[in-house]
Amino acid sequence: MSEGKCFLSDCEPCDSSSQSSMISVQLRDMEDTPEHSVEYEKCSVFFCAHSKCNLVLGDSLGACGEVRSLKSIICLKISKDVRVRGKLEMYMEGPLKFCTYKGLECSGCRRFVGFVLHSTPHHLSSLRGLYLLLKEAVYCYMLKSGKIVNASNLCFEHRLLGRSISEMKQVMEAQLKQVNLLKDMLDDSRLGHGHLPLSSTVSD
Repeated sequence: MSEGKCFLSDCEPCDSSSQSSMISVQLRDMEDTPEHSVEYEKCSVFFCAHSKCNLVLGDSLGACGEVRSLKSIICLKISKDVRVRGKLEMYMEGPLKFCTYKGLECSGCRRFVGFVLHSTPHHLSSLRGLYLLLKEAVYCYMLKSGKIVNASNLCFEHRLLGRSISEMKQVMEAQLKQVNLLKDMLDDSRLGHGHLPLSSTVSD
């Protein structure tokens, strides 16, 4: 079932056929929102560079750039095979001196593959809470060519985070519309104007 969508099944008919028709149209319009097209052949899959592991760590769809000074790929999301360590640690030297972070480890080989910054100087504040995968710990499988390349040999273009935030806002607004619509249907059923569907499923 698609995320963020609400599906109604086994509905009893409303007293008013026009009301039923209107609700059906509204739900269909919300479900038929066009999605952004993705050129998958230009994408790559990130996996652990350890030769005896090779678990998937993420992909280029979740990456939004890189930090050259830290030799890291900036990711908005990573795979479930990457674990965030519970212990908060601090760098005592280098470009991240006095920054606190939680390490990222591959769940297969348990190697350190990156980190999530928690407290930083002002000039690194935009990186807080993002996943930073170390390029030296990542190999990339290029979908278009089928080649495997060390991430250290690639450059990752910066993408504006505003677009992702905008897309997230649209999804949340659509979900809010659905909640309000279902609330109206519940209110109508309580007033005797119709019947609430007996079976409904809302995906997480």
